[in-house]
Amino acid sequence: MTGRLVYVTTAYNESLNLDELHARCRQAYEMIRSSLPNQADLEFGMVIADNHSSDESLIAIQRIIAKDPNVIGIANSSNYGPEASAVNAFRQAGNYTLMVCLCSDLQDPPEQSVEMVAQLLQDNSKDAVLAVKSRSAGGPLLQMARRTYYKALGYSSRLQQVPTGFHGFGCYRREVVEEILRYWDESGMNLRMCIANSCHSPVLVHYKQADRTRGTSSYRGAGYALEAIRALLSADAAASRLALTIGGAGILFSFMMAAFLLANYLSGNSRYEGGIPTVMALILVSFGLQMLTTAVVSRQIEGLRHSGFRPRLRYSMLRNDQWQDE
Repeated sequence: MTGRLVYVTTAYNESLNLDELHARCRQAYEMIRSSLPNQADLEFGMVIADNHSSDESLIAIQRIIAKDPNVIGIANSSNYGPEASAVNAFRQAGNYTLMVCLCSDLQDPPEQSVEMVAQLLQDNSKDAVLAVKSRSAGGPLLQMARRTYYKALGYSSRLQQVPTGFHGFGCYRREVVEEILRYWDESGMNLRMCIANSCHSPVLVHYKQADRTRGTSSYRGAGYALEAIRALLSADAAASRLALTIGGAGILFSFMMAAFLLANYLSGNSRYEGGIPTVMALILVSFGLQMLTTAVVSRQIEGLRHSGFRPRLRYSMLRNDQWQDE
């Protein structure tokens, strides 16, 4: 295999983790390369996107680039969030054959990429390897909340469901990444949905997420809940499925009430005069049909909404200690 393996990560106040992350990615790459018949066939690359950190993350990136010219740094002018920052890092990766996406907090073990890359090198019919967490970091309540969120996130995806426990960590062929970028540009899906819908023949591998020991998370306290709500409400099919659920429940309730009124009248237990129960039943049936119509129209509108608007990122590139405005 001739090509380039690039590791892509985003960072927010991860100055204590970046040097170790780079070293472990390099070690994983060397293990992969040593297994190839011709070791020169696979080159190393890495992209680290800093999301306007307030610590010394940029200094750490400069230090890494100074000793490894195969690393590219990106400095965002604002905190655009991990997803928008990651997508921009995908675009700046240059020429590559395989891409490994992982978090910079060391909770996604770079060593897992050895198995991921091997899977794709051995089976050309597979286009991606998705890493699914069999164990999440944090306490029982946080783990339960994450599982609930992943279930809801998978349900709100229009095409393929997002695997429970998948947050983006994986290895992807170039054509998959190009499809991810297309979905990102043309839809309102979040990054996990874009990835899941871009992989047509993925392999799932399981790993245990390590606890965070250094640095600070981008989402702290209520930030987790707010980000989950935002992702679900902006999900590709969430609005349409919610409308259908409401419409379906409304028409079911209407028919049940209509059947109850008619049965009550025909049995002689109703004190209504003739014709009134029938009118009430027709009104309820009409209400149910209106609810269903609203749901169908909402789904059609959702289909027309299948185009997203993403904010334009302002950033600078760091290569060999030289900043270049983009």
